[in-house]
Amino acid sequence: MASDLESRVASLERRLEDVAGAGAGAGAEDSGLIGARKTGASDAQMLKKVSTRLQDFEAQITAQLSNMQSDFDKKLSHVSRGASSMKPLDAAGPSAGLDTMAEDLDQLKYDVGELKDLLSNNKGEVNHIRRIVLACERDMEDFTAAMDAVNVDLDEMRARVDATHSIITSRQRVEATMTAEISTMRLDIGDIQEALKNHDSWMEDVSNTLQQMQEKEENLTEDIINLKNEMNTKLDTKVD
Repeated sequence: MASDLESRVASLERRLEDVAGAGAGAGAEDSGLIGARKTGASDAQMLKKVSTRLQDFEAQITAQLSNMQSDFDKKLSHVSRGASSMKPLDAAGPSAGLDTMAEDLDQLKYDVGELKDLLSNNKGEVNHIRRIVLACERDMEDFTAAMDAVNVDLDEMRARVDATHSIITSRQRVEATMTAEISTMRLDIGDIQEALKNHDSWMEDVSNTLQQMQEKEENLTEDIINLKNEMNTKLDTKVD
């Protein structure tokens, strides 16, 4: 029984080392992903769980040791009563019957005590199972809280994705509008270029017309000068 207890204690120590290593690994991952604040909170929860499990294990070991001590005392008392009540084989008479009855009564008491111990052990096992169930409930609460935190993170991520999608959609709309406006501007530029070509042609026509008018003006000026000279000549000849 002592070796069984020592093996359980050693198993508990190994579990504690594994839990400590897992807590350190989880703390390193949390520090890389979430931050120092969440790491401290997870470490505190881990220490609280370990403390609760240690208290449960201590209560279980104490109950088992108490039951072992009680069983040992009862067995020792029963053996001592049996040894003190032993009679010689040649004993006869009423005293032998009474001694046999006393031994049977002691045996019955011992059996009743064993039954009570069995019931007590069953109660202890039930209490231990209840503690395990409570620990599982606490673990489920922690798991539920962790899942709630994950759901909150997922909701935030969905909101960010929706916002990004809205930005991309609005950007696509703006790009489509800008493309349409650029196409319209290109058409307007084509019309302006055509109008400029027409204007250049018109200006060329105007320039040619002005040049022709200037030439006609020069011709008219020459004609006027010639006519004036002729008139002066005629007037001079008449005066003579």
